[in-house]
Amino acid sequence: MPSRSAARPKCSSSATATKYRTVGSITRQSEPGAETGPISAAYAPSKSFLNAVTVQYAKELKDTGILINAGCPGFCATDLNGFRGVRTPEQGAAIAIRLARLPDGGPTGGFFDDDGPIPW
Repeated sequence: MPSRSAARPKCSSSATATKYRTVGSITRQSEPGAETGPISAAYAPSKSFLNAVTVQYAKELKDTGILINAGCPGFCATDLNGFRGVRTPEQGAAIAIRLARLPDGGPTGGFFDDDGPIPW
């Protein structure tokens, strides 16, 4: 939960991607022929859950000026994936920084990557 006392409060969550692109997007997971990777009983559903919570917070805080969004850092090389990712952690962090710097009145309740909005 973001601090309501911050000068320009923002909150973003990280809906992690894999090489299959945005495993947290139910829309993309349901597209015929979309490469979403192997069936996962925990990882992909946890990202979809995080997206749902992001939407709930955005709805709850819509009249407060607090912007709540989810960001997809892309497939970053980290310990979690044995450093197989194609992006650096610094590249992945760019979306979180962009969302944190949104102007007052910017988008809220959205899911974004470097290219812009992603379907939920």
